[in-house]
Amino acid sequence: MKTVHDGSTTEDTMTSSAETNAEAGQLPRGILPTWAVFGVSLGILAPASTLALAIGVVVTIAGNLSWITWAVTSVLVLGFAGGIGWLAKRFTTTGGTYGLAARAAGKPAGFFVMVTHLASSLVAGPACVIGSAIYLDAFLQKVGLPASTWTLGICAGAVAVAVTALNLREVKLSAKLLLVIEFFTVAVIVVLLVVVLANSDTGPIDSRQFDFHGFSATAILATAGFSVFSLAGFDHAATLGREARHPKRAISFAVVGSVLACGVLYIVATYIIVLGFRGLPIENMNAPLDTLAEHNGVGWLGYLIDIGVAVSFFGSTLGVMAGTSRTVYTLARDGLLPARLGKVSAGHGTPVGAVTTLGVIYLVAGLLGVLVTTAETSYGLLGTYAGYMLIAAYGLTALAAGYCAVRSRSLRLGIGLATVLAAIGSVLVYWYSFNPFPSGARGVVAWIFFATVLGYLALYCYLRLRKPRVLARIGESDRKTTLEVDADEQAGATR
Repeated sequence: MKTVHDGSTTEDTMTSSAETNAEAGQLPRGILPTWAVFGVSLGILAPASTLALAIGVVVTIAGNLSWITWAVTSVLVLGFAGGIGWLAKRFTTTGGTYGLAARAAGKPAGFFVMVTHLASSLVAGPACVIGSAIYLDAFLQKVGLPASTWTLGICAGAVAVAVTALNLREVKLSAKLLLVIEFFTVAVIVVLLVVVLANSDTGPIDSRQFDFHGFSATAILATAGFSVFSLAGFDHAATLGREARHPKRAISFAVVGSVLACGVLYIVATYIIVLGFRGLPIENMNAPLDTLAEHNGVGWLGYLIDIGVAVSFFGSTLGVMAGTSRTVYTLARDGLLPARLGKVSAGHGTPVGAVTTLGVIYLVAGLLGVLVTTAETSYGLLGTYAGYMLIAAYGLTALAAGYCAVRSRSLRLGIGLATVLAAIGSVLVYWYSFNPFPSGARGVVAWIFFATVLGYLALYCYLRLRKPRVLARIGESDRKTTLEVDADEQAGATR
């Protein structure tokens, strides 16, 4: 532990600084090490929950070539993550992609990233609440409790309340929980995947998954909106710019590293899951891991998987709320949302106003999602809408990074490639998502997405013409954050 010139330790200095910041209505500075920032990013991605539920949704639509969907999605999201990581090395923010885009390409870019990302986050949180409720209910049924819609509702309500309570505590506690949750649950799922490989009658090679006869890009990319949602959330680590000890290094590593690790895991896991479902009805894809466990003689793993995945979804909800609350906090400090949403707890240094408001939204939306229709349907539809919005937010942020690189004459191969991938990938995903136009409930989601985008365009035009002072406040509080964090790092380097 370092000792500074006045005899106090670095840790003491950080604690004192954190308390002072909280009392001043600001988030604490420098309390999260790199592993904690990575834990937040990985925890929001919640790989265990994607392996348990999202892969089943994709396989139902894309079939034997589902692993290609994850490969394409991973490359696309890596382009997004590369652009966001490049910006995070240069700018410090508590507003996430909103703050980065505003600093990189100006206030118009900040506005459109802000509204699209916020819309996605407000939907993604309740979707994760529903996902957790689905697997909590599955576990309770395994131990003898009869299936009931009201049980699902109680589970959803309990998740929303518990997530809110934890987010009112110090952020480091949430980061530790996220890492422990994912390590345990992914380990259990990996054991099951190994069992499936060992029991395969055809060995590890599945020729069906390499048969490209009749290959359809439409089928592969039709689920791209949903699969992007399942690989999204890593960017919430960018909201920790004030709380991370070395934000410019830690955040960039977290956003790119977590996406790369999860992308490889999803591709491999999807291949094994499809291999294990040879001869099994695809209708069982609502709970593919439970089905595989029973089919391979390790049904007892289903108990661990169900409770583990429920907790994984809980961790994802925890992380989404942590990141979204800091974005809302930043918007309130910029004067774009009510000032009470920028209130910080003096005891824990958390954005208590934003967290409490989001808790109410998660609770109401989560309950409606499990009581009005089937929980699986609500999860899929909310996830699809969130994915559509995230593609817009991530794509615009990556383009803003490319623009910033060109303008500052710092364009290199890495950021250039990330920008191209983000631009081309976004266009392709939207094209194949809406051509042909989806029908049924997914068609309704698509229309809501387009209506939302048109509403945002109208709002921007109104603000530009009638209330330009509102737009002028975009990104202002993050400029102060960058100056303060840079000063802290320079002071630390001289100690």
